[in-house]
Amino acid sequence: MSMHRPKRSSSKSSKVEQSSFLTPTAEKNTNWNAATEGKPESEFVPYSIKNSYTVGNLINHPKLGNGVVVEAEATKVAVLFETGERRLAHALAS
Repeated sequence: MSMHRPKRSSSKSSKVEQSSFLTPTAEKNTNWNAATEGKPESEFVPYSIKNSYTVGNLINHPKLGNGVVVEAEATKVAVLFETGERRLAHALAS
């Protein structure tokens, strides 16, 4: 015996997911622009997993570019880059 399953309509769910997905990204990019605008390149320190970071630190990642630390935990930091937020590892604060 086979079970009859109704087809799923993806048009409604994709519209909801897409609209809620795009809005925060645009808002985060605006915050990235505001946080990095007018800052000289010398203020962005090269990212290293061996360094410890705090909220507001400006970092330069070799692949992701310039970013600003928006959240700091014991061993992870959330960094806002132009392309979006990423979680990176960092050293424990001494």
